[in-house]
Amino acid sequence: MAEVGSGGGRTVRMSPDELPDPAVPLAPSELPDPAAVPEVPDLAAAPVAPETPEVPGAPDPNATQLCDPGAAVAAPTSVAARAARIPSVEDPALSGYAPPVPDGIDALSDPYFSPAAPEDLTEAQQVVSIQSPVESLSERKRRMSGWLIALIVVLVLAAAGGVAYLTYSMELWGGKTLPSVVGLSEQEARTRLESAGFSVEVEYRMGDENVGMVFDVRPSEGARADASRPVTIFVTGERLVPEVVGMTEEEATQALYDAGAADILVTRTNSEEEPGTVLSVDPPEGSAFASGDQITLTVAQPFTVPDVMGMTATDALVLLKSQNIVGHVTYVDSDEAGNTVVDVDPSVGAAIEPGTTVELSVSSPYPSEPTHLVDYFETAPEDLSAYLGDEGFSLVYGARYAHNGNAHAVYKGESGDMLHITDDPETAHYAGTSTGDVLAEGSGVGGVRYAFSAETLPEGGGRESEEGVRAVMEACGFEGLVDTCTQDDITVPEGVEVSDDYHFICAYGQQGDYTWAIRIGGSGESTGVVAMVAPTSHFESADLSLTGGSACDYIAYIDLFTG
Repeated sequence: MAEVGSGGGRTVRMSPDELPDPAVPLAPSELPDPAAVPEVPDLAAAPVAPETPEVPGAPDPNATQLCDPGAAVAAPTSVAARAARIPSVEDPALSGYAPPVPDGIDALSDPYFSPAAPEDLTEAQQVVSIQSPVESLSERKRRMSGWLIALIVVLVLAAAGGVAYLTYSMELWGGKTLPSVVGLSEQEARTRLESAGFSVEVEYRMGDENVGMVFDVRPSEGARADASRPVTIFVTGERLVPEVVGMTEEEATQALYDAGAADILVTRTNSEEEPGTVLSVDPPEGSAFASGDQITLTVAQPFTVPDVMGMTATDALVLLKSQNIVGHVTYVDSDEAGNTVVDVDPSVGAAIEPGTTVELSVSSPYPSEPTHLVDYFETAPEDLSAYLGDEGFSLVYGARYAHNGNAHAVYKGESGDMLHITDDPETAHYAGTSTGDVLAEGSGVGGVRYAFSAETLPEGGGRESEEGVRAVMEACGFEGLVDTCTQDDITVPEGVEVSDDYHFICAYGQQGDYTWAIRIGGSGESTGVVAMVAPTSHFESADLSLTGGSACDYIAYIDLFTG
């Protein structure tokens, strides 16, 4: 059942089936008789509401109304028309009761209420809003609590941050990470960067170490960088000798300094070019070099005698020839090293014409005498071979020691002197028929033994005394006598007998890095004078315990008693 309020305030209970359809207008025959409708008092004109009897359950007319009477839905065009639609209800209990003014809610629940007919809407009516005492569900949803809103905002921001971090770490934005390339070669670094999506530019910095390797990169390794902008790698480049030939000396020197050279040597050579013009550079142009390498500039100068003092004769002759000068060598005795230029004529720096002959005085590269045995060690083997040939010595035997490649050669002089080039000068043993000129082939000299003939023996050198020893020492250029021994005081290994046939004196001494020895005498009628020399290290390695630790006794024993 539904309760429908009437215009007079009476409640009429009707079932849903009995409610008229508000969308269907009533037929004229169904409308109540206007004459039967009681007159509706003019409430607006009544200053005071009439006294009404108290009716149980009736609404208090003085109570506050839920709705403003003026907030009713739009009324029909006239009061009479509205009154015509109100049914007549007679209720003695409500006699004299003035019902409250119907509001919009009452009208909507009135079974006799029907929408205004279009033909009645001849005038625009003011729309009246009705404030419902009940909040709608949508209104409640909109009135969300502040903490919930804050939570939602935090969650949204966190989700947005997570998405941003994930996409950033995936390098979908914010640039790409520069890979590590320092220490790689230029090509390796270029390949790695291009594979990561970067373009590459290269700058070279000249250096001495790690040439061709990357030593720096911009932006830095590991940084995020815009892949649309190039990455610069710094590579150590080779220092190259610049083109300086034809420049002046000053220009060439500055160019070399600019290229990183720190050690520049200027040499001058005779030339018909403008003096001061660079004729050549060493290392050649375009060659790689380190900053500490010496760069030599050859600069043109007028024809003068170049400085060849102290050069070897060979080097001096080569230099003179390169400057269109003829050189001539004269060997002289000198304290300087053999084969060294000790004087020049015209003098160094003197102005000359092209093709002039210059005399070079060179210290002799050969032994000053064939018997000056220490000089053999300071003579090149090739020069020594030529020298011995010039002095009339012929090769009797020639071979090499297998363990070190030194020469083992025997020469015989025109007067019968015997010269041995040997690692063991204390003995004259040799065997074989080989006659290779091993000195001419460059084999080294390990020791020298010289046996005098009667014709070459120095005066007094044949006497078996200290005076005879000193005569031979002078002939051989020996100095520094240390000790002597004879057949009377020699110490020999146990079991060796020194017979009365032996007669000799043996002496030894030290001169610089060499140990020399002289033996005068022999056994029976076999006698002779022998001088020998070897590096001191040779005798230090010998088994001197055989002769009581005496080098002199050891040399005499090996020479005379072992054949």
